[in-house]
Amino acid sequence: MGGTGKIGGMAQRRVGVLGAGLLLALLALTQGCLRALTGASASRRPNVVLITLDTTRADHLGCYGYPKATSPHLDRLAAQGVLFTHAIAQASVTPVSHASILTGRDPYHHGLRVMHGMSSHRLADSQVTLAEVLKAAGYRTGAFVSAFPVSERFGLHQGFDVFDADFLEEPAEELVTKEGIVNTGTNQRRADETTRRALAWLDEAEAPTFLWIHYFDPHDPLLLPPGVAAPADPTRVRKQLRELYDVEIRYMDEQIGRVLARLDEDGRAGETVVAVVADHGEGLGDHGWWSHGILYQEQIRVPLILRAAAAEAGRRVERLVRTTDLAPTLLDLAGVPSEDHPPMDGRSLVPLLRGESPDPGQTAYADSVNTLTYHIAHGVTDRKDEMLFAIVDGPWKYIHHAIRPDRSELYNLADDPGEKHNRIGADAAVAGRLRAELESRSYRPPDPSKTPDEMSPEDLERLKSLGYVVE
Repeated sequence: MGGTGKIGGMAQRRVGVLGAGLLLALLALTQGCLRALTGASASRRPNVVLITLDTTRADHLGCYGYPKATSPHLDRLAAQGVLFTHAIAQASVTPVSHASILTGRDPYHHGLRVMHGMSSHRLADSQVTLAEVLKAAGYRTGAFVSAFPVSERFGLHQGFDVFDADFLEEPAEELVTKEGIVNTGTNQRRADETTRRALAWLDEAEAPTFLWIHYFDPHDPLLLPPGVAAPADPTRVRKQLRELYDVEIRYMDEQIGRVLARLDEDGRAGETVVAVVADHGEGLGDHGWWSHGILYQEQIRVPLILRAAAAEAGRRVERLVRTTDLAPTLLDLAGVPSEDHPPMDGRSLVPLLRGESPDPGQTAYADSVNTLTYHIAHGVTDRKDEMLFAIVDGPWKYIHHAIRPDRSELYNLADDPGEKHNRIGADAAVAGRLRAELESRSYRPPDPSKTPDEMSPEDLERLKSLGYVVE
């Protein structure tokens, strides 16, 4: 169902009790407004560019204090806009987190909970995405993604006039050969190719435009920048993985620089909102974990940068924000009233962009429901056999272990940013308060036996080729 249809359907539900005559009048008015938005008034709306960085830790970017030169273009963007130092992702799994970014809703509300399983691995058509709302407001919408976990298979294509994921065209039997060789080129592509396609579309699309670019490079060492070799020495593989991670961030940053340069060259930078956010981070050995899928800060504290006319250049915001706040913020900056889109769990950050103080007391939710085994490189494997749910409230962070509750954790991030000292026994009252906050939400995933929707063998093969082993 298209974005306009969903928006119109939302209006029908709101006024259904008021009578058919009023309903028809309202629909006529709504259609008239949409026609106006797609005409002259729409052209005055800002363009919106959303760049999502897969598997990118905030603390590996220069603008977040990293000493290595991994991100000069992102650093420049941060200096021109607003950088959020304490942004929390709502999941540490790619499709789940992206669904929260694109809908402004927590996972237990948008319903995409897992990467694979018998249910809850696809964003339902009934959910309304950022692209659908902007399309209804007259935007041309294009998405250029770099890997299978954000593909149409997970329902993340909704609302896009163009959704480019051509690397998925090869049949499943060609993804892993009989000799066990993985052909990852059919499941991901390098940042340069994604950028080339995105810029070609941007050059042709009429304003106003909404462009989503997704980069996957830091996710794994399976597809590397030109001239860079994969880890070859088993005795040094962990050190090489850390080095490669920074190399891939630097290469991704170069491609982001191409996008920013094009906006500058075409004179569109001043009329374009640019938002950069990561879906989650990466373990890199912290807490004995090399990949992602758990909920420590290196995995759910993510970079978030916004450049817009309303933003105070060079501003750093220390307050807790969520990636669900991004969709309502972009709609606010695009001039789309809140009554013209469904309710969202996030809220607009525009007051923070302007240096105004938001309401106090904001908390962040995050989860990781899947049980998975991640193969990163030779001899480096992470096995996740727990369902994790987190609440972050100011300096406090509670991680609930659903399968083994006695292993639940509590950290004071102000005193212990590395989350090395579990205080769940010493601060039982705080743990109880945050557990109650969690229990006030409908956070538990549905029983898969009641909603069977098994993934196809082809899609399971794609996940395996990216290093995921389905339990």
